Amino acid sequence: MSAARNELPAGRADRFPAAAAAVAATEADRTSRDQAWEFGLERILDGLAAYTSRGQGTG
Repeated sequence: MSAARNELPAGRADRFPAAAAAVAATEADRTSRDQAWEFGLERILDGLAAYTSRGQGTG
């Protein structure tokens, strides 16, 4: 579905400028969310690694 949505305005930005702008904004927003998610996951994993390295993760 995503590929189809992106292909629709491709090459037609002159005819559908609002649609092309909306698709571009959606892609930029998704990239930002992906980066934020990865950053958060890395911090969680860093915290777990620090916790287990202190020997407290063994219950």
